[in-house]
Amino acid sequence: MISSLVLQLGAFTVFFAICTYVCIVADPDESPAARFFVGTIPSLIYSGVEHLFGKRIISKIEKFLDRSLQIAYLIVVLGSWSIVFAYGYPAIKKSRYISTNHQYAGYIVFIMCMSSWHYACQKSPGHITNRTLPLFDHYQYDNLLYTNRLCPTTKIRKLARSKYDRFSKKHVPRFDHFCGWLNQAIGEQNYRWFLLFLMVHVFMCFYGSWAVGRVLYGEVLEKNLLNATFFNAVTGAEVKADYFIIFHYLFMKYFQICGVFILMSVMSVVLGVFLMFHLYITSRNMTTNEFFKWQSFRRLHRKEKYKFEKAQAEGKISSDNGIGSKVESVSKQLSDVDIGCTGPMVAGPVQEGIQEDETIDPGLLPGNIYDNGIILNFYEIIFPLSYRGEAIERFNLSLNNGGYGESNDEQNDHVHDHRPKPKSI
Repeated sequence: MISSLVLQLGAFTVFFAICTYVCIVADPDESPAARFFVGTIPSLIYSGVEHLFGKRIISKIEKFLDRSLQIAYLIVVLGSWSIVFAYGYPAIKKSRYISTNHQYAGYIVFIMCMSSWHYACQKSPGHITNRTLPLFDHYQYDNLLYTNRLCPTTKIRKLARSKYDRFSKKHVPRFDHFCGWLNQAIGEQNYRWFLLFLMVHVFMCFYGSWAVGRVLYGEVLEKNLLNATFFNAVTGAEVKADYFIIFHYLFMKYFQICGVFILMSVMSVVLGVFLMFHLYITSRNMTTNEFFKWQSFRRLHRKEKYKFEKAQAEGKISSDNGIGSKVESVSKQLSDVDIGCTGPMVAGPVQEGIQEDETIDPGLLPGNIYDNGIILNFYEIIFPLSYRGEAIERFNLSLNNGGYGESNDEQNDHVHDHRPKPKSI
């Protein structure tokens, strides 16, 4: 029985690890398996369902799916808290190894959890239109990830660091990603609330894991389970206690709270890693969108640099052939795809930039011109630029002048010069 349970747990762990790698960790641009499971299969399913039921039914399904992760969140979180209130609180009252004050603390954490989620769902990331364009026009184009051009969807100037989000159907300033758990795009004006939502849930999971762990540990000590003798229900044989048998005993006796304990422990690690990632990119003044774009850019830069150095070593080109640095040509190959919580949702097509038979020197790898140092980077998140006096004054001035945006000629001629030029690293 125990060996069968071990095999089942082992098989589940391997299956979970493979799914996590293929669907989350692996890059669809480089991994055929990831591209097949993340891109090809969903496309085939969508096409088949659309052909079978028609576009009208698909539209209704999409509206439901837009809220599906929010519904899943409520089921998991409210279900887990219901178990804690129904089974965990009585166990805390009986236990001598954890204070009953943690019952009151639990109510506070529950309110914090639901409030942070609700607030993050409601707060807008900001919406760029012809009218609000001056309010969000803070950043210089780096001519790498962002160039001065029109948005092909909204037909207005595409501000640096902005992106049109097809899920919310809004042009979002300082676009980070679309979060299905909030059914909300994350951008300039709500990224701080997204971080608060993450922090509260990481704290909730760690705190809940510790509290339930104390209850279960108290059971082990109170009944001296480490020195107990158990009987095999099938054979009737005596079995000396070990950690696995004790865990199995606790799991069977306290099935509900053990299930919540496992869930919270796993989510503590997952959400903790996710929070650390967002704190890291915030410290570098990057968005999730930019983080993965920089990954693609560095990969393309290395490829072109290797190709150039190989051609130079073979004597096909000289170092003074006038080709010069063409970093912008490399950046033109970057694709613009949908960004979810874990990165690009599908592998985007590589755009035309450099011909296969063309050899260029990409030059030095540029740096991130938006990085102003860790303190100013966090300050920019806590107090978004669009809420500051300079942006509001610029916006009010445009309203007073009757200029709700710019003409196409003005958009194409618009140049920023209030930010530092790109630096090389």
